[in-house]
Amino acid sequence: MQKKLMYLEIAGIIFIVIMSVFMQNLLDLSGHTLIGVMFGSVNDSIWEIEKTLLFPYLLWAGIELLCIKIPFRKFIVAKAVSLWFFCLSYSAICLLYSLTGAQTHFLPEFTAALICCTLAFFISFRLTVGSKQCEVLFYPAFFMLLLFVVLYCSLTPFPMHNYLFMDRTTGLYGIIPENFDKGAVYLDSFFSLNYS
Repeated sequence: MQKKLMYLEIAGIIFIVIMSVFMQNLLDLSGHTLIGVMFGSVNDSIWEIEKTLLFPYLLWAGIELLCIKIPFRKFIVAKAVSLWFFCLSYSAICLLYSLTGAQTHFLPEFTAALICCTLAFFISFRLTVGSKQCEVLFYPAFFMLLLFVVLYCSLTPFPMHNYLFMDRTTGLYGIIPENFDKGAVYLDSFFSLNYS
């Protein structure tokens, strides 16, 4: 079981990268439907990019559960801990990168996602196959998974107004209107920087 689980965890990293790229374009591919809004990236905020990483992580956990006979309670604890680690560590790295004043770039964010994803799968693997009796944490872990699902479903249509949810290109929150003039935002920010 250990070897098969290790191969599945490695394959999960590739699955998440491919699905994340697909899901970041899902809003346009779906024609701005509800599926695209809930599972795709509606703007260029840290949360929306992170959302496209975390949902495939949960999907892959379901695939692992179907493919391997794993102790269910131990698996749920491992996935809950690793999911929240993934979520919080990626947010922290992106926020720290933003504090440097650097513009958003693909390579640093992709590297951060790859590192956080790999570490999350490693934590999950060690908790699942390790000798620690983590089954006693099943109910708190199950609650944390439910909390994640509630946050996932509510933060896209109703984002909080902080940097984690702000579109880094336009400064707006949530779903950007289709006929929004991004050029006006660039000119306005250029004008305010030069004459303030």
